[in-house]
Amino acid sequence: MPRLTTRFKFLFFHARACGRSFYGATPFFSVSNRIGFPSTAPAVLVRPSSLSMEGSGKDLSDGWAVNFAVGCTHGCLFCYVDRIWRLHSANELSPWYGLRLGEWGQYLHVPGDLEERIRRTPWRRWSGARVLMSSAHDPYLPELYWPNKWPRRILEAALPHGVRFTVLTRSVLPMYDFDLYARYRGQVLLMASIPTLDDAFVRATEPRAPPPSARLSMLRRAREAGLEVGVVVAPIIARPGWREDLEGLFRALAELGPSAVFGEALHARGLNLIRLRAAGVSAAVGPSVDREAGRVFERLLREFGLRGAYWYERRQERRSR
Repeated sequence: MPRLTTRFKFLFFHARACGRSFYGATPFFSVSNRIGFPSTAPAVLVRPSSLSMEGSGKDLSDGWAVNFAVGCTHGCLFCYVDRIWRLHSANELSPWYGLRLGEWGQYLHVPGDLEERIRRTPWRRWSGARVLMSSAHDPYLPELYWPNKWPRRILEAALPHGVRFTVLTRSVLPMYDFDLYARYRGQVLLMASIPTLDDAFVRATEPRAPPPSARLSMLRRAREAGLEVGVVVAPIIARPGWREDLEGLFRALAELGPSAVFGEALHARGLNLIRLRAAGVSAAVGPSVDREAGRVFERLLREFGLRGAYWYERRQERRSR
C-alpha cells in the first residue's frame, strides 16, 4: 500500500465506511452486483476500440480496449457513455440488449464470471500491443477496486504476456498498484483525466470523483516512483475565465513533465448539456468553440514545451505536435 497523507487516508476510508463520495457529500449508489449482466456479453475482455490514431485520431491505444463493467459511479454530468449503453440496451442486435439501466451515475453492472473471463482471455495474442483500460468506464472505481481489486487482477494476468496498457482514470486508486506498474516498467502509461484545477467547479460537474488536485498529486507520486504518466484535459468547458484556467493547468503540467497531454472540448452528447444546465453550469459548445479551444490548447503546448495533441470534433481537423 502506498504511503498516503492524513488527508487522503481520511477521505478514502471515510468514503468507504460511509458509502459517500470523495467529497463526503453525495452518496454512492448501489452496484447492481452482477444482476442483469447479459450472458451474451463478449467473453474475451480485449475488444476492438476506435480510440486510436487509426480509428478516431485519439492516440490512446493500438485499437484495443479492456472494459469489465457497464456504467460508472463518478456521475460526471458531461459524460457521453450513458448514451452509448442506452443505445445498446434498446438494440435487439446488440449483445447488451435488455440491460437494465438507472439514472446516469447510479448503475454499475459487473459480470458474475469476470474472474473466468480474465482467465479465458488469451493475453499473449496482444503481446506488444497497447490496450486501453478502459474506454467505457473508469477502471479504478472504488466499487471495482474493493474488495476484488479487478483492475489489478487484470493487469497481473496480462502484463506477464507483454501486453502494454494505457490506464485512463479520474481516480487516485492507482496509487495502490504503483508496485505492479514498477515491476512492469515501460508497459504501463498512467493517464489521468484532469479538465481543470478548479476543485470547486469539478465538485459540481464530477460529483463523485476525486478532486483534480488529488489526481495531480497522484501523478506526481507516480513520477517520483519513476513511472510514465500522461494527462487528458477533457472536457474543456468554455465558461468565463476558461482560457486563464487552462493556462494555470498547463503551468502545473509543465512542472509535472508528462509524456503526453491530450485535450478535447465539451461536445453535446445525449443528455449531458441538460444535466449540466440543471446543475447551474452554462457551457458554450459548437464548431467555433472547438476551434478556439484547439487554438489555445496548441499554443499552450508550444509555450510550455509539452508533447501532445488536441482532439478536434472533426477528424480531418485534428493535428498533433
